[in-house]
Amino acid sequence: MSKYETFGSYPQRSLLSAEAALLTVWPSLSRYHDDLVLVGGLAIHYLTKRDIQGLPGAITLDVDLGISLAASGGQYGTIKSDLEGLGFVSEGQRLVRRKEDIALYIDFLTEDANRRALGSRVVDEVIANVVPGINRALACYRTVLIKGTDVYGAQQNCQMKVADIGPLLVLKLNAFGGPSGRRLPKDAYDILLTVTAFVDGPAAAIKGFRAEEAAANPAYKIARRVLESDFSEINRDGPIRAAEFLGQSGKNREQTRQDLVTLARSLLGI
Repeated sequence: MSKYETFGSYPQRSLLSAEAALLTVWPSLSRYHDDLVLVGGLAIHYLTKRDIQGLPGAITLDVDLGISLAASGGQYGTIKSDLEGLGFVSEGQRLVRRKEDIALYIDFLTEDANRRALGSRVVDEVIANVVPGINRALACYRTVLIKGTDVYGAQQNCQMKVADIGPLLVLKLNAFGGPSGRRLPKDAYDILLTVTAFVDGPAAAIKGFRAEEAAANPAYKIARRVLESDFSEINRDGPIRAAEFLGQSGKNREQTRQDLVTLARSLLGI
């Protein structure tokens, strides 16, 4: 399992373990850096503050990497062979490395502009899920210095490409309620956290999201529909599931739900 119903269900060291996996694979994939960008829970971690009252911060067990459909290692091997050399093995459509009692997952996401249906594509021998909006994340990102320890215990300092706030929010909203949306409590919470705790402030996050319309992000219209249908009222799935992820009750639960509704309406400009 790589998603849990509540924040408290995650192993205490899960975020650091996911970061260790990232710091292990990123240096080994240096020839692919132009074709890769970090998305998902770790991207949210690096774009948010840690001291927002009432929000415990980002949590994840996955490393989600957006990848260009054209990525190729040429004569120097493949992504799959590189990651196998680091102990990651295929489990279905995912790559996983087990460290003690934690499974560390690497997931690849790509975009195929010539293919309307979702599904997956093979990119340099790894299976990548087709997700609209990945090409926008590859084009609109921040470079963040990540310092930490890899799975071998070595200290790493990596300049990481992280999807910027606009593309990241669009991807998260699609993950929650898009055509293949999973409607998970964690995704609803991630949307609340990403805007509320954004390092440049909530107003900048809202501006970044709205800019995706002018940038012709193909997943933007779906993201707006998800906000309208699932987040704009207190009794909709988004607010309810975000509060459930935090394990809240009473006034705290109602406040979280109302906060997410207010945020969603701000993103929509209403």
